Amino acid sequence: MNKAHLLTVTGFAVILSATPAAAQVSTGTPPPADPVPGQPAIPVPGSPATQSSIIDANNSEQTGGLGDIVVTAQRRSENLQNVPIAVTAVTGSQLARSNISNVLDLRNVVPSLNIVNSNNILQTSLRGIGSTAAAPGFENPVAIYVDGVYLGDQASAYLDFNNVSQVEVLKGPQGTLFGRNATGGLVQVTTRTPGQEFAAEGDISYGNYQTVTGNAYLAGPISSTLAADVAVRVVHQGDGFGTNLASGQSVYKVNHNVAVRSKWVFTPTDATKLTVIGDYSNSSDSLSPFSILAGTYSGFAPPPGTPGAFKAPDLGYDVRLDTPSFKHGWSADGSVRLDQKLGSISLASITAYRSSRYSVSFDYDGSTLTPGEQVSYTQPAHQFSQEFQLSSPSQGRLTYVAGLYYYNAVGRYSPVFLGLDDAGVQITIRNTQRTQSLAGYGQATYELFDQTHLTVGLRYTTEKREAVDGSTAVFVEPIALALPVVYAPNQSARFNKLTFRVSLDHRFSTEVLGYLSFNRGFKSGGFNTGTPGTVPYRPETIDAFEGGVKTDLLDRHLRLNIAGFYYNYSDIQSQFLTGGAITVINAASAHLYGADVDFQALITDRLRLSGGFSAISANYRSYPNAPLGSLLGGTPSGIGSAAGNRLPLAAKLTTNFGLNYTMPLAGGTIDYGATVYYNSGFYFEADNNIKQGRYAQLAFTAKWTDASKRFSLGVFGKNLNNERVISFETTNPNGTHVGEYTAPRTYGVTAGFKF
Repeated sequence: MNKAHLLTVTGFAVILSATPAAAQVSTGTPPPADPVPGQPAIPVPGSPATQSSIIDANNSEQTGGLGDIVVTAQRRSENLQNVPIAVTAVTGSQLARSNISNVLDLRNVVPSLNIVNSNNILQTSLRGIGSTAAAPGFENPVAIYVDGVYLGDQASAYLDFNNVSQVEVLKGPQGTLFGRNATGGLVQVTTRTPGQEFAAEGDISYGNYQTVTGNAYLAGPISSTLAADVAVRVVHQGDGFGTNLASGQSVYKVNHNVAVRSKWVFTPTDATKLTVIGDYSNSSDSLSPFSILAGTYSGFAPPPGTPGAFKAPDLGYDVRLDTPSFKHGWSADGSVRLDQKLGSISLASITAYRSSRYSVSFDYDGSTLTPGEQVSYTQPAHQFSQEFQLSSPSQGRLTYVAGLYYYNAVGRYSPVFLGLDDAGVQITIRNTQRTQSLAGYGQATYELFDQTHLTVGLRYTTEKREAVDGSTAVFVEPIALALPVVYAPNQSARFNKLTFRVSLDHRFSTEVLGYLSFNRGFKSGGFNTGTPGTVPYRPETIDAFEGGVKTDLLDRHLRLNIAGFYYNYSDIQSQFLTGGAITVINAASAHLYGADVDFQALITDRLRLSGGFSAISANYRSYPNAPLGSLLGGTPSGIGSAAGNRLPLAAKLTTNFGLNYTMPLAGGTIDYGATVYYNSGFYFEADNNIKQGRYAQLAFTAKWTDASKRFSLGVFGKNLNNERVISFETTNPNGTHVGEYTAPRTYGVTAGFKF
């Protein structure tokens, strides 16, 4: 699909929507209006409003049709079909029916989203915009928010889902309204909120690999003005997906993962609501054991074509390592949100603090060829954010949102240790990156004509980055000599940027909304924490053009949302591996274009279909200083041009299809859920040598619920066709391709209760 074809398809969709028939009175039920002053508002996800009402709105079916989905993509509660932004929203019940239990699984229900476990670091790509870089202080270009709070640290951004009300994925740069400017988009997670009704529910499951998972949720009123809840999730895996053949220990194993979250809502008056949230998680696993990719040569062995050279065998999920691979640590978060009515204007204040500390170790050479090749590091991080926001009533010819956002974060290596026995050295690096960011923003929507709206948003960001307390210590093993410690000078850099959004939308009928938009996104520069004293990398920017239509067809039995886009992506922040340290450099530019589709179909009261697809062209326009390895490995990487190559993690085509069917039985019901996810394949690095080929994965759930809806029994399965998919790959400077894999086939049984 070229750019001309894409724009033609999008244009035809808009033109067809504007036919004379569209101007006539529709027989379908119109989307509900936004709340009006003085009347009950649609609850805002993450606000202290009763969360169950959101769940009901998302899953109820109006008279013979699909129910409405409420999102906060424009920082106010709105019907998804009225929002001129490409958004995929997945409710908590849909997550459960699709067996989506953590943030990594979201790619199975959002085709344009790719999320991977990149050697114990969460990395994201949306519509081809992503990064494989990782270091303290480096932030993903696809941001993750939980209950309105941004999660900046890559190592602590893993989320298990046990009390989630809704997940929204906003596609395209979010350069105006959200706290951290995300060039690719954002994932917004909303957890359940307690109300004045008691709720208690839980489940326990047992699966293959001796995996035990338990969830519990308890909520209810403390008084007439105070409600609280607590959610707990515990996971333990007794057996790993594979074995370290050198030590006999299990790998790809979750030793434990414990998450606790509590939310307290205080409503002293109708005009005042205070929400206090706290969470804590603690985990230990060996999910990222480096190993040499099967069929490639190691740079730690004789090079190809010389005596003794050999290709790495395919060990499946087994590995052969002489140093342990693990990640363990904790994260904790607290936030306070105040929602205050000031006449017809609403004031919101969100104050949040987050702290984490993770330790990681892995075998650098992915084998036992050179004993002692190890990388280990401890990465503590903390962040503080404060946001003030004013918003107008949701009704009226002019609506607006304006605010201030402050962000202060510290990430450090404390320390990172590189044991490179092949070079006869041990390197210890300490370094800290500090971030201080202040932004002011505003966005207003004005009704130019009947059912035609113009939206204009601006954001000015000033950000200071500092690299402090950097040092490098080298120990020469053959002669047991400790070289003098090299201390890097403290450095600072400031990055300022004005970003904006302009969109025009028109509702052609109660069934059809069309829109066009232009957005500029910005992601600040920073310092490479793994290489103290080096120059900072520059900010990256993106200009995004988008056009789309949102439709409710067939008397609201079919919801079809289509968007086409074109991106001009500049100064791309890209990974460059030097020794055992990942550094970030600026690739020059890329052009991306494509289209994505989301649909829901209510076939009968018992049968619902959902899914979508994404088609993307994502290629470097210029990248003259790219690291280039060899396809089979074993020879040192060089520097050259990657112009024309595909961006990492960006698949040309991804699709997903889901089916949910409810079958009534005497004494209860059985709910069936099945999903199919297809990916055409993607590369991991700019040189496009190593590719994950095309694959499909199947998932299935079936749950029996008794007539009282209090007790349930079920079965589940993921990756039922047992596809082995590369989760992460990187090329060491000496040419060794190392990587790891996603989970194989998993399945089990579950039992639950709900009161």
